Amino acid sequence: MKYDCILRHGSRRETWTGEITLLDMENGWYEAEINGRGTYFHILAGRHRYGNYLCIPNHDIGCELSDFSDIFWNEERIGSLMRKVDAVTVAAGLVHLPALADRQGKN
Repeated sequence: MKYDCILRHGSRRETWTGEITLLDMENGWYEAEINGRGTYFHILAGRHRYGNYLCIPNHDIGCELSDFSDIFWNEERIGSLMRKVDAVTVAAGLVHLPALADRQGKN
């Protein structure tokens, strides 16, 4: 699934297209691939007892998340661990995980 990514620099906006593919989903976790601006992310995301998490093994990144729909908070959190443009690509893609799972009958 393709989606729009928007990076804000004050009053300027930079936009590009991201793409997310759901690979697997079970009992509150997702495995997916995200691509944007030439960078590939293999993600594992889901719920744990105290909230949500994100792991990106191919970038040696892991962190806590807010709800997948909270792009602002997730972008800030992920952005502390990687380039801002990559954080925008990943945070914007996370929003679509539940809908992709529903479409594939996995939720």
